Amino acid sequence: MIIDKVRLINGELRSIHIKNGTICAIKEAGCPLPKDEEYFDAGGLTAIPGMIDVHTHGIMGIDTLDCRLPELAMSYAKAGTTTVLPTASCASRETLLKLTSSRIDVEGANVPGFHLEGPYLSKDKAGAQNPRYIAEPNIDQFREYKNVKMMTVAPETDPDCDFIRQAAGETIISIGHTTCSCDQATKAIEAGASCLTHTFNAMPPMLHREPGPIGAAVEKQIYVQLICDGIHIARPIVQAAFRMFPGRVVLISDSLSPTGLPDGDYVCDGLAVTVKNGRASLKDKEGTLAGSTTTLRPCVKKAIEFGIPKKTAIDAATMIPAELLGLKKGIIAEGYDADILLTDGKLNLKNVIISGKFI
Repeated sequence: MIIDKVRLINGELRSIHIKNGTICAIKEAGCPLPKDEEYFDAGGLTAIPGMIDVHTHGIMGIDTLDCRLPELAMSYAKAGTTTVLPTASCASRETLLKLTSSRIDVEGANVPGFHLEGPYLSKDKAGAQNPRYIAEPNIDQFREYKNVKMMTVAPETDPDCDFIRQAAGETIISIGHTTCSCDQATKAIEAGASCLTHTFNAMPPMLHREPGPIGAAVEKQIYVQLICDGIHIARPIVQAAFRMFPGRVVLISDSLSPTGLPDGDYVCDGLAVTVKNGRASLKDKEGTLAGSTTTLRPCVKKAIEFGIPKKTAIDAATMIPAELLGLKKGIIAEGYDADILLTDGKLNLKNVIISGKFI
């Protein structure tokens, strides 16, 4: 397939050539085109890489734990998220076994695996996690779960870092829902943890004498997930995060199943959640945020609104999460997967292409 007259993020007008789901060439726009190729005239629309969400619990009334992966993947794709780690909150062992045994080769958004947000978390920082299912780290139990691409762990639940050291060889370990100190987080990072889960949320703040896990992440320059919905994190802190972690910020949605639905009362992972003016909070813990009700693309737009340069914000939802996951995605260049969004100049979505095919 050839997408002609498409504008790249740097403003250049180009022709993107795709074969077998991969970008095989980028040429001058309007160059001679083979007659036997499928052709699409983009008419000057801007092409950006497909977005990659490593932390999202659901969309359009469907939750990760519902195990309805085909519907979930297609809903994400239509929203411009072309690769996703469906994220599971703390749940029973039986539920997690059923989920992680699901087929991940579905149509719609690419699903390289799951993100298990627990169950090895701190009960003191459970947030919207169901404390009933929080457990101590167990490597044998973890290995029963299949297709786990990322796992959130509170380092204080693994004082000697034995679990983190073993599991880090098999999945991405992210630090979150934690009360850990800077020293504990540093030990976890040295044992193999490489990311912070929804940075600033459900963890100690960064103080000048007690820098906590954020301080450890700064010193070690690991990746940091950031919810940029305009509710979870204030504008100055978003700006500070991009300065503290250059090339390491991974924008996430942390979206819940009511995303895309009207305000109202919902049940998410067994917990009562109220959505009002787009803000999702636990019904029995007034003020406690339960997650977001936005997809990843609006988070990128909000980051730009907050003063983050456009390319930097887009990279944080494309190239950088692709690097974290070890995927050949997130860049519009020869040899990369043909996951592409066609947008107008304000990042409003016009077309979605996944593996070289229009959704």
